[in-house]
Formats: sequence, C-alpha cells, structure tokens
Amino acid sequence: MKNKRLLVLGAGRGQIGLYKSAVKMGIKTIAVTLPDNPPCLSLADEICYANIANPDEVEEKVSDLTFNGVATSCFDCGLRSLGRLCDKYSLPGYSEATAILCNDKFKMKQRLEEYGVNTAAFRQIHSEDELLDAISAIGSYPVIIKATDLAGSKGIYKAENQEEAIFGFHEAMADTKKDYLIVEKFLKGREFGAQAFVSNGKPLFVMPHGDLLYHAATAIPIGHYVPFDCTNEMSRKIEVETQKAISALGLNNCAVNIDFIEENGKVYVLELSGRAGANCLPELTSIHFGIDYYDLIVATAVGMDVTELWNKRNKKTMAGMAKMIISPNKSGALDNIGYTGEMHEYIYDMTFFVKHGTQVHKFSNSSHCLAQVVVSGEDYKECEERIDNISKQIFIDIK
Repeated sequence: MKNKRLLVLGAGRGQIGLYKSAVKMGIKTIAVTLPDNPPCLSLADEICYANIANPDEVEEKVSDLTFNGVATSCFDCGLRSLGRLCDKYSLPGYSEATAILCNDKFKMKQRLEEYGVNTAAFRQIHSEDELLDAISAIGSYPVIIKATDLAGSKGIYKAENQEEAIFGFHEAMADTKKDYLIVEKFLKGREFGAQAFVSNGKPLFVMPHGDLLYHAATAIPIGHYVPFDCTNEMSRKIEVETQKAISALGLNNCAVNIDFIEENGKVYVLELSGRAGANCLPELTSIHFGIDYYDLIVATAVGMDVTELWNKRNKKTMAGMAKMIISPNKSGALDNIGYTGEMHEYIYDMTFFVKHGTQVHKFSNSSHCLAQVVVSGEDYKECEERIDNISKQIFIDIK
C-alpha cells in the first residue's frame, strides 16, 4: 500500500477507526471536513475543508488533490459525495445514483419493492389528506411516519390513532428538508440489524446483530450485540433478503448497514445504507470475526483485494456487546462524567464524547449519546453482566 492516498469523508468520532487503520497500513489520509475542529484532524496527513453533504462543493475542493480511493463510515451525509467521486475518478465503490437511493427512504423502498425485497407496505405523502388516505390504504393503525432524508432515528414517529398520526406528520415535516414523507405499516416483531460487506459484487459476510432498544417517540437502538440468536432457517432468510437488497440498490465494494424486523417468521428489510453502522457496530464486527473491520473498508477503498485480509480472521467467533451511555431523564450543562472502575482486558472500547460545560439532552435520538462502552465475552450473558457492571460505575453530573 506504499504511496496510496485515501480521501476520508468526515473527521468525527465515527471515522476515527478509518484514520487509525490507514496509519497502520501505511496509507496517507486526506480529511474532508468542515472547519469545526473535529477529533480526527490530528490523525490526518492533510486536510481539505468542505461540506461533505454537498457533492458539488466536495468535487470542486478535491479537484487538485491526488488520491486513490474515498471512504466514510457510520453516517450517511457523505454518501452522495462518495458516489460522485467514485463515478468521476472510476474508484472502487458505488455510484452517486446508488447513494441517492441510500439517502432517500422513499426512493429506496420503491427500489426494494421493485426487486421483490420483503419490506413494509408504504405510501408517499405530502399533506394531512394524503396521510389519512395512505393509512386507509395500508389497512389500520399503528403506522410509522418517517422523514425520508434523515438518519439516527430522527424524524420517525409511531402513531396509534389519527390524532397521533397528524401530530407525527407535522413533527416529521418540520424535521425534513423534503416536501414529502412516507407512512408505512407498523410491523410487530423482533427488530435487529446486520452488517455486511460487498467485495467485487459478492457479499464477503452477513453478520446479524441484536439491538438494545430505548423507547422514546419510537424504538431507538442504544446498543448492539453479537452473535444474534436465530435459527438456521432465519439466518438463511436474512442472507437472502440481504443479497436482494444489496442488488436492488447497486451496492458494491463497501460496508453495508441493514435494519430488519421479523414478523411471524418473515424477515423484512426496513432500510439499508452503503457504509458501516454507527454506535460501535464496526467494533463489534471486529470482535466477532477477530479482524479489524476498518482495515477491510480502507483496503477496499484503495483497490486492494481484501480476500487475504478476510482469510486471516479468527475462525472462532467471539461474542460482543456495545452500549451507549445516555441521560434518560435530564437535560442541562454537563458538570462531570467519568468511570470509577477498573479497565479490564475485556473492555474493547470506552469513549466519552462530552466534557465539562457541554449542553447535554434528555435522550431522544442517537446524537444525544454521551459515551460508549464495548466489551467482549464468551456469550450474551457474560457480555450483558460486564456492560451492566461498567455502566453502574459511570457517573454523570448534570446541572
């Protein structure tokens, strides 16, 4: 990988692993970010200031730079810029057209339906009248009302009746930059997710993971765990729907993050995106397979065949659990936060994202995360006990 240069879209906490892997692999990095002093600047070899959510701006700002690949992780706002650069410079990765599908849940669900992927019944809506007509067409309450251009559980509202539906419609319309939303059938079942990786058109793996949910306006993942407990039959269904969904969106040479729900034995795709999942999912993937997941992302982005890296993984998979530390009931200025316990070897990661004086919020979406903890173990029970013990020794003082 000598003399390889990687353009990394973003320099926040979700991209730290990309920079560390690039350093380890001898690849130079160029951070593309806004000038707001994000945490990865000290890890980057060069900095290009641009708004990664604006593909026109990114294309212009990087036009004089030399790079062999482009990557991002853990959030969606840079996907169109990534696709634009892959198109323009014939880089490994997916197209801007695919990125647009990832960024718009309505267009995504249209494509999933077209390709025969199991997904909840849905309608596009622009007004209260269209909302009520759509609910009537879908069948009955409850329903889910969604902004189509947001991530991290933002702009999503569950409605049990007409009053809640109208409230959710106006709240979601205030959240979105679009002039439309979608309303979809509420599926009653077990929610879970999966991480997958596509290399040269073929899935390298599909790793289902369980979600630890916090119930606010809707169920919000505040943690994840592996392995996911499911039958061989369900595992096969997950792989089938994953492959169909990946083909539907045209994802290639990338990490894939997928949200599922299982209802009455049928597996449904809620949504997916062409990047690694957030909230420690790359770390859990690394624990489970005994390989640094960020290494795969970086290597693929610069055109390296990742088969050799993948074959070096630990064939005996491990259990792992990650949990976000949140303030469930209180907002205010943070006075202090910390951990009073021991740093055991099974603690894969413990990171605090806030400091004294930071304005913190009563938890309602994943951007309100204060810290994260990731542990390894022999099984779910051991990981759960370790996470619970650590969480009890984390203090949060809010004024």
